[in-house]
Amino acid sequence: MNAEAFHKSRPIVAIGDVHGMTDLLAKALAAADAEGAFPVLLGDLVDKGPDSVGVLRMVVPRLAAGTMAIVRGNHDERLLKSLTKPDGKKTRVLADLMAADDAEDLAAQTSAALSAAPYWISVSGHILVHGAFHPEMLNCPSGGVGSDVPRKLKALSLYGETDGSLNGEGYPIRTYAWVERIPNSLVVIVGHDTRQMHEPLVVDNEQGGRAVFLDTGAAKGGHLSTWTIPALA
Repeated sequence: MNAEAFHKSRPIVAIGDVHGMTDLLAKALAAADAEGAFPVLLGDLVDKGPDSVGVLRMVVPRLAAGTMAIVRGNHDERLLKSLTKPDGKKTRVLADLMAADDAEDLAAQTSAALSAAPYWISVSGHILVHGAFHPEMLNCPSGGVGSDVPRKLKALSLYGETDGSLNGEGYPIRTYAWVERIPNSLVVIVGHDTRQMHEPLVVDNEQGGRAVFLDTGAAKGGHLSTWTIPALA
């Protein structure tokens, strides 16, 4: 997705983790459309919330039409593997999708959309990525797209940074040393971690870089937050 082309004349609105919340997504998209902005979803379209299939019905046609973009989240990656690999995990979202009247078409369209989604998007002093940033993203020949993305950058994009251990609930313990590696004047907008519920958490480092944690717990009783990157022109 050539975000730069859109950004020359239109603002970009980054939208946090949707997680099956169709009502919140509809409001966010209506607001973006009303201001003439180009929406970019920060991944994790599905799971947790009540209507993941409804979210896919809202998002997939717009991706095909080029009126929206997404970056891959770990939950989207899991759904993609479920759709494309024989040993993919059989999740509730997959079961709901396959129970739809148009299951075959919707599954094929969803698979195509998620397969084409980049791991990150770089636009005008901003990196939009689901999990975490690494400086190598700035000069990676792949541009965050396709099978040539290095494994390390894929893992950071999808799952964030961890210390290799698990918490008491069995989840990886996430770390945020990557924030200190954001260079001066670069803004990295991520989802994945609900750092706080009432508004996005903004962290500035000593170099003059900034991290925006946009996930404010849409499926946990929180909000679906957005962040606007003003148009260049």
